[in-house]
Amino acid sequence: MKWQMKRNGTEILIKKRMDLIIRIAVLIFLLICTIHHTPSYAQEPSRHDLSANQVGLSEDRPRAEKDVDKYTLSMLIKYAMKNNPRIRIAAKDIEAEIYGIDSARADRMPKIDGGSGITRYRYDTPLTPIVIQPPIGPGTDFPLFRNTIWDAGISFRLPLFRGGRLFRGVNVAEMKKTVVEDNYRMSKQELVYNISSVYHKIAQLEKLLLVNDASVKQLEVHKGNVGIYLKTGVAPRLDLLKTDVELSHAKENRLIVKNSLASAYEFLKNLMGMDDMDVIISIVHEKPTDISYTDLKESMDTALSRRPDYKAAAKKRLISEERVKIAEGRRLPDIFVAGQYGGTAGSDTGFRENWYYGVKLTMPIMDGGSIRSEINREKVQLEKAREEERFLKLTIIREVRDAHMSIANVKERIEVTQKAIESARESLRVELLKYDTGAGMSQDVIDAQTALLRAETDYYQAIFDRETAVAYLSKAIGEDRYAVEVGK
Repeated sequence: MKWQMKRNGTEILIKKRMDLIIRIAVLIFLLICTIHHTPSYAQEPSRHDLSANQVGLSEDRPRAEKDVDKYTLSMLIKYAMKNNPRIRIAAKDIEAEIYGIDSARADRMPKIDGGSGITRYRYDTPLTPIVIQPPIGPGTDFPLFRNTIWDAGISFRLPLFRGGRLFRGVNVAEMKKTVVEDNYRMSKQELVYNISSVYHKIAQLEKLLLVNDASVKQLEVHKGNVGIYLKTGVAPRLDLLKTDVELSHAKENRLIVKNSLASAYEFLKNLMGMDDMDVIISIVHEKPTDISYTDLKESMDTALSRRPDYKAAAKKRLISEERVKIAEGRRLPDIFVAGQYGGTAGSDTGFRENWYYGVKLTMPIMDGGSIRSEINREKVQLEKAREEERFLKLTIIREVRDAHMSIANVKERIEVTQKAIESARESLRVELLKYDTGAGMSQDVIDAQTALLRAETDYYQAIFDRETAVAYLSKAIGEDRYAVEVGK
C-alpha cells in the first residue's frame, strides 16, 4: 500500500515537472519568435507617437503622405477665421450697421424731391391760385382754366427739432454697430474654442487608436500562446475561448475609435468652412505647454471687463434707454423748414410758376394712446435688457468658476492616471510571466490587459479635459490666445 502511494506521488511529480519543462520550452520558443518578428509589449513606449499614415487617412481611400494636408492648431484657427460661414456672416452684420449709421445721419439732412404729373379734371381748373387785386386793368394777370393740367417742381424739407430723436437715432445706430462688433469678436472666440476642442479630441482619439491597436496585438499574441499551450495539453480550451471573446471586444473598441476619429475630422472640416469635404487632412500633434492663468478673483474681473458678449449686453441696455427717450420725444413738437418751387401748365399754354417756403411746427394733441403704448413697450424692453445683462453676468461667473475647478481637478487626474499606467504595465508583465511559467491563469492576463487599456484611456481623457478646460477658461475671460498667430 505504501509502495503504491509512493509510486503515485512519483508519477504526479514527474508529470508536473514535464508540464513545467514544456511550458519553459514553449516560452523560449515564443521569446525567440517575438524577438525576430514582433516588438515586445514592454518595449513599446513609442506606440503613442503618431505616424503620418495613421492620421486622417481612411482605409478605403489610401493616400501618400505628401498628399495629406497637415495643420497645426494655429493653422486651423487661421483657416477657419477666413472661411467659417458664421464669421463671415458676423462681418457682414458690421458692414450692414455702418450703412445704418449713414441712414440715421441722413435723417438730419435736408430732403429735396422732384416730381411731375398730369391730371385731367371734369371741370376746368385754374392753373394758378385765383388772386386778383384791384384795380383791374390791362396788366391784371387772370388765371387760366384748363381741364388737363401738367405740373412739375421740386420741394425740400429740413428738420430742425424732433424732440431729441434726431441725434439719439444716430447714437442708437452707432451703438448697434459696436454691439455687432462685440458679437463678431465673441463669434471668433467661440470658434477658437470649438476648433481647439475638436483638435484636442482628435489628438486624444488618435492616441487611443494606437493604444487600442496595441491592445489588439497583445491579445493576438496571447491568443497564439494559449493556442500552443492548448495543443500541448497544458491549457484548457476555455482559456482560448475567453481570449477570443476579449480579442473580438478589443477589435470592436478599435473600430469605434476609428469611426469617432473620422467623424471628428468631418466636424473639424465643417468648422473650418471647407467647401471640399473630400479633402483628407491631418493634425500636427503639439506638446502640451504649461499655460499660466490668473487666480479666480482676477479672472472674474478680467471676464467682466473683457467679455465681448457682456459688453454687448451693456450696450443693448443703453440702446433700450435711448429708445425710451426717443419714444418720449414723440410728445414734443416737430419743427422743420419746408419749401417748394414748381409750375403748372395746360395742354396749350406755358408753365405758370409758383413757390413757397417757411417754418412749420406740428405737435401731437390726441393719438389714441399710441405714444403712451410705445413708451411703455420700450420701458419693458429696457427692463428685459437689464435682466439679460444680469443673467449674463451670473453665467460668466459660473463659467469662470467651472473652468478653474476643471483645471484643478484635471491636474490631479493626470497624476493619478500616470501612476495607474505604470502599475498596470507592471501588472501585465507579471501576469504574462506567471502564465508562461504555469503559475498564472489566462483570465488574469486578460484582466491585466483590460486594466492597462482603461488606465491609458483615462489618461488621454484627462489630457483632453485639461486642454479643453484651459481653452474654456480663455473663452470665459474673453481672451484669445491665438490672436497673434491668426493676425500674422
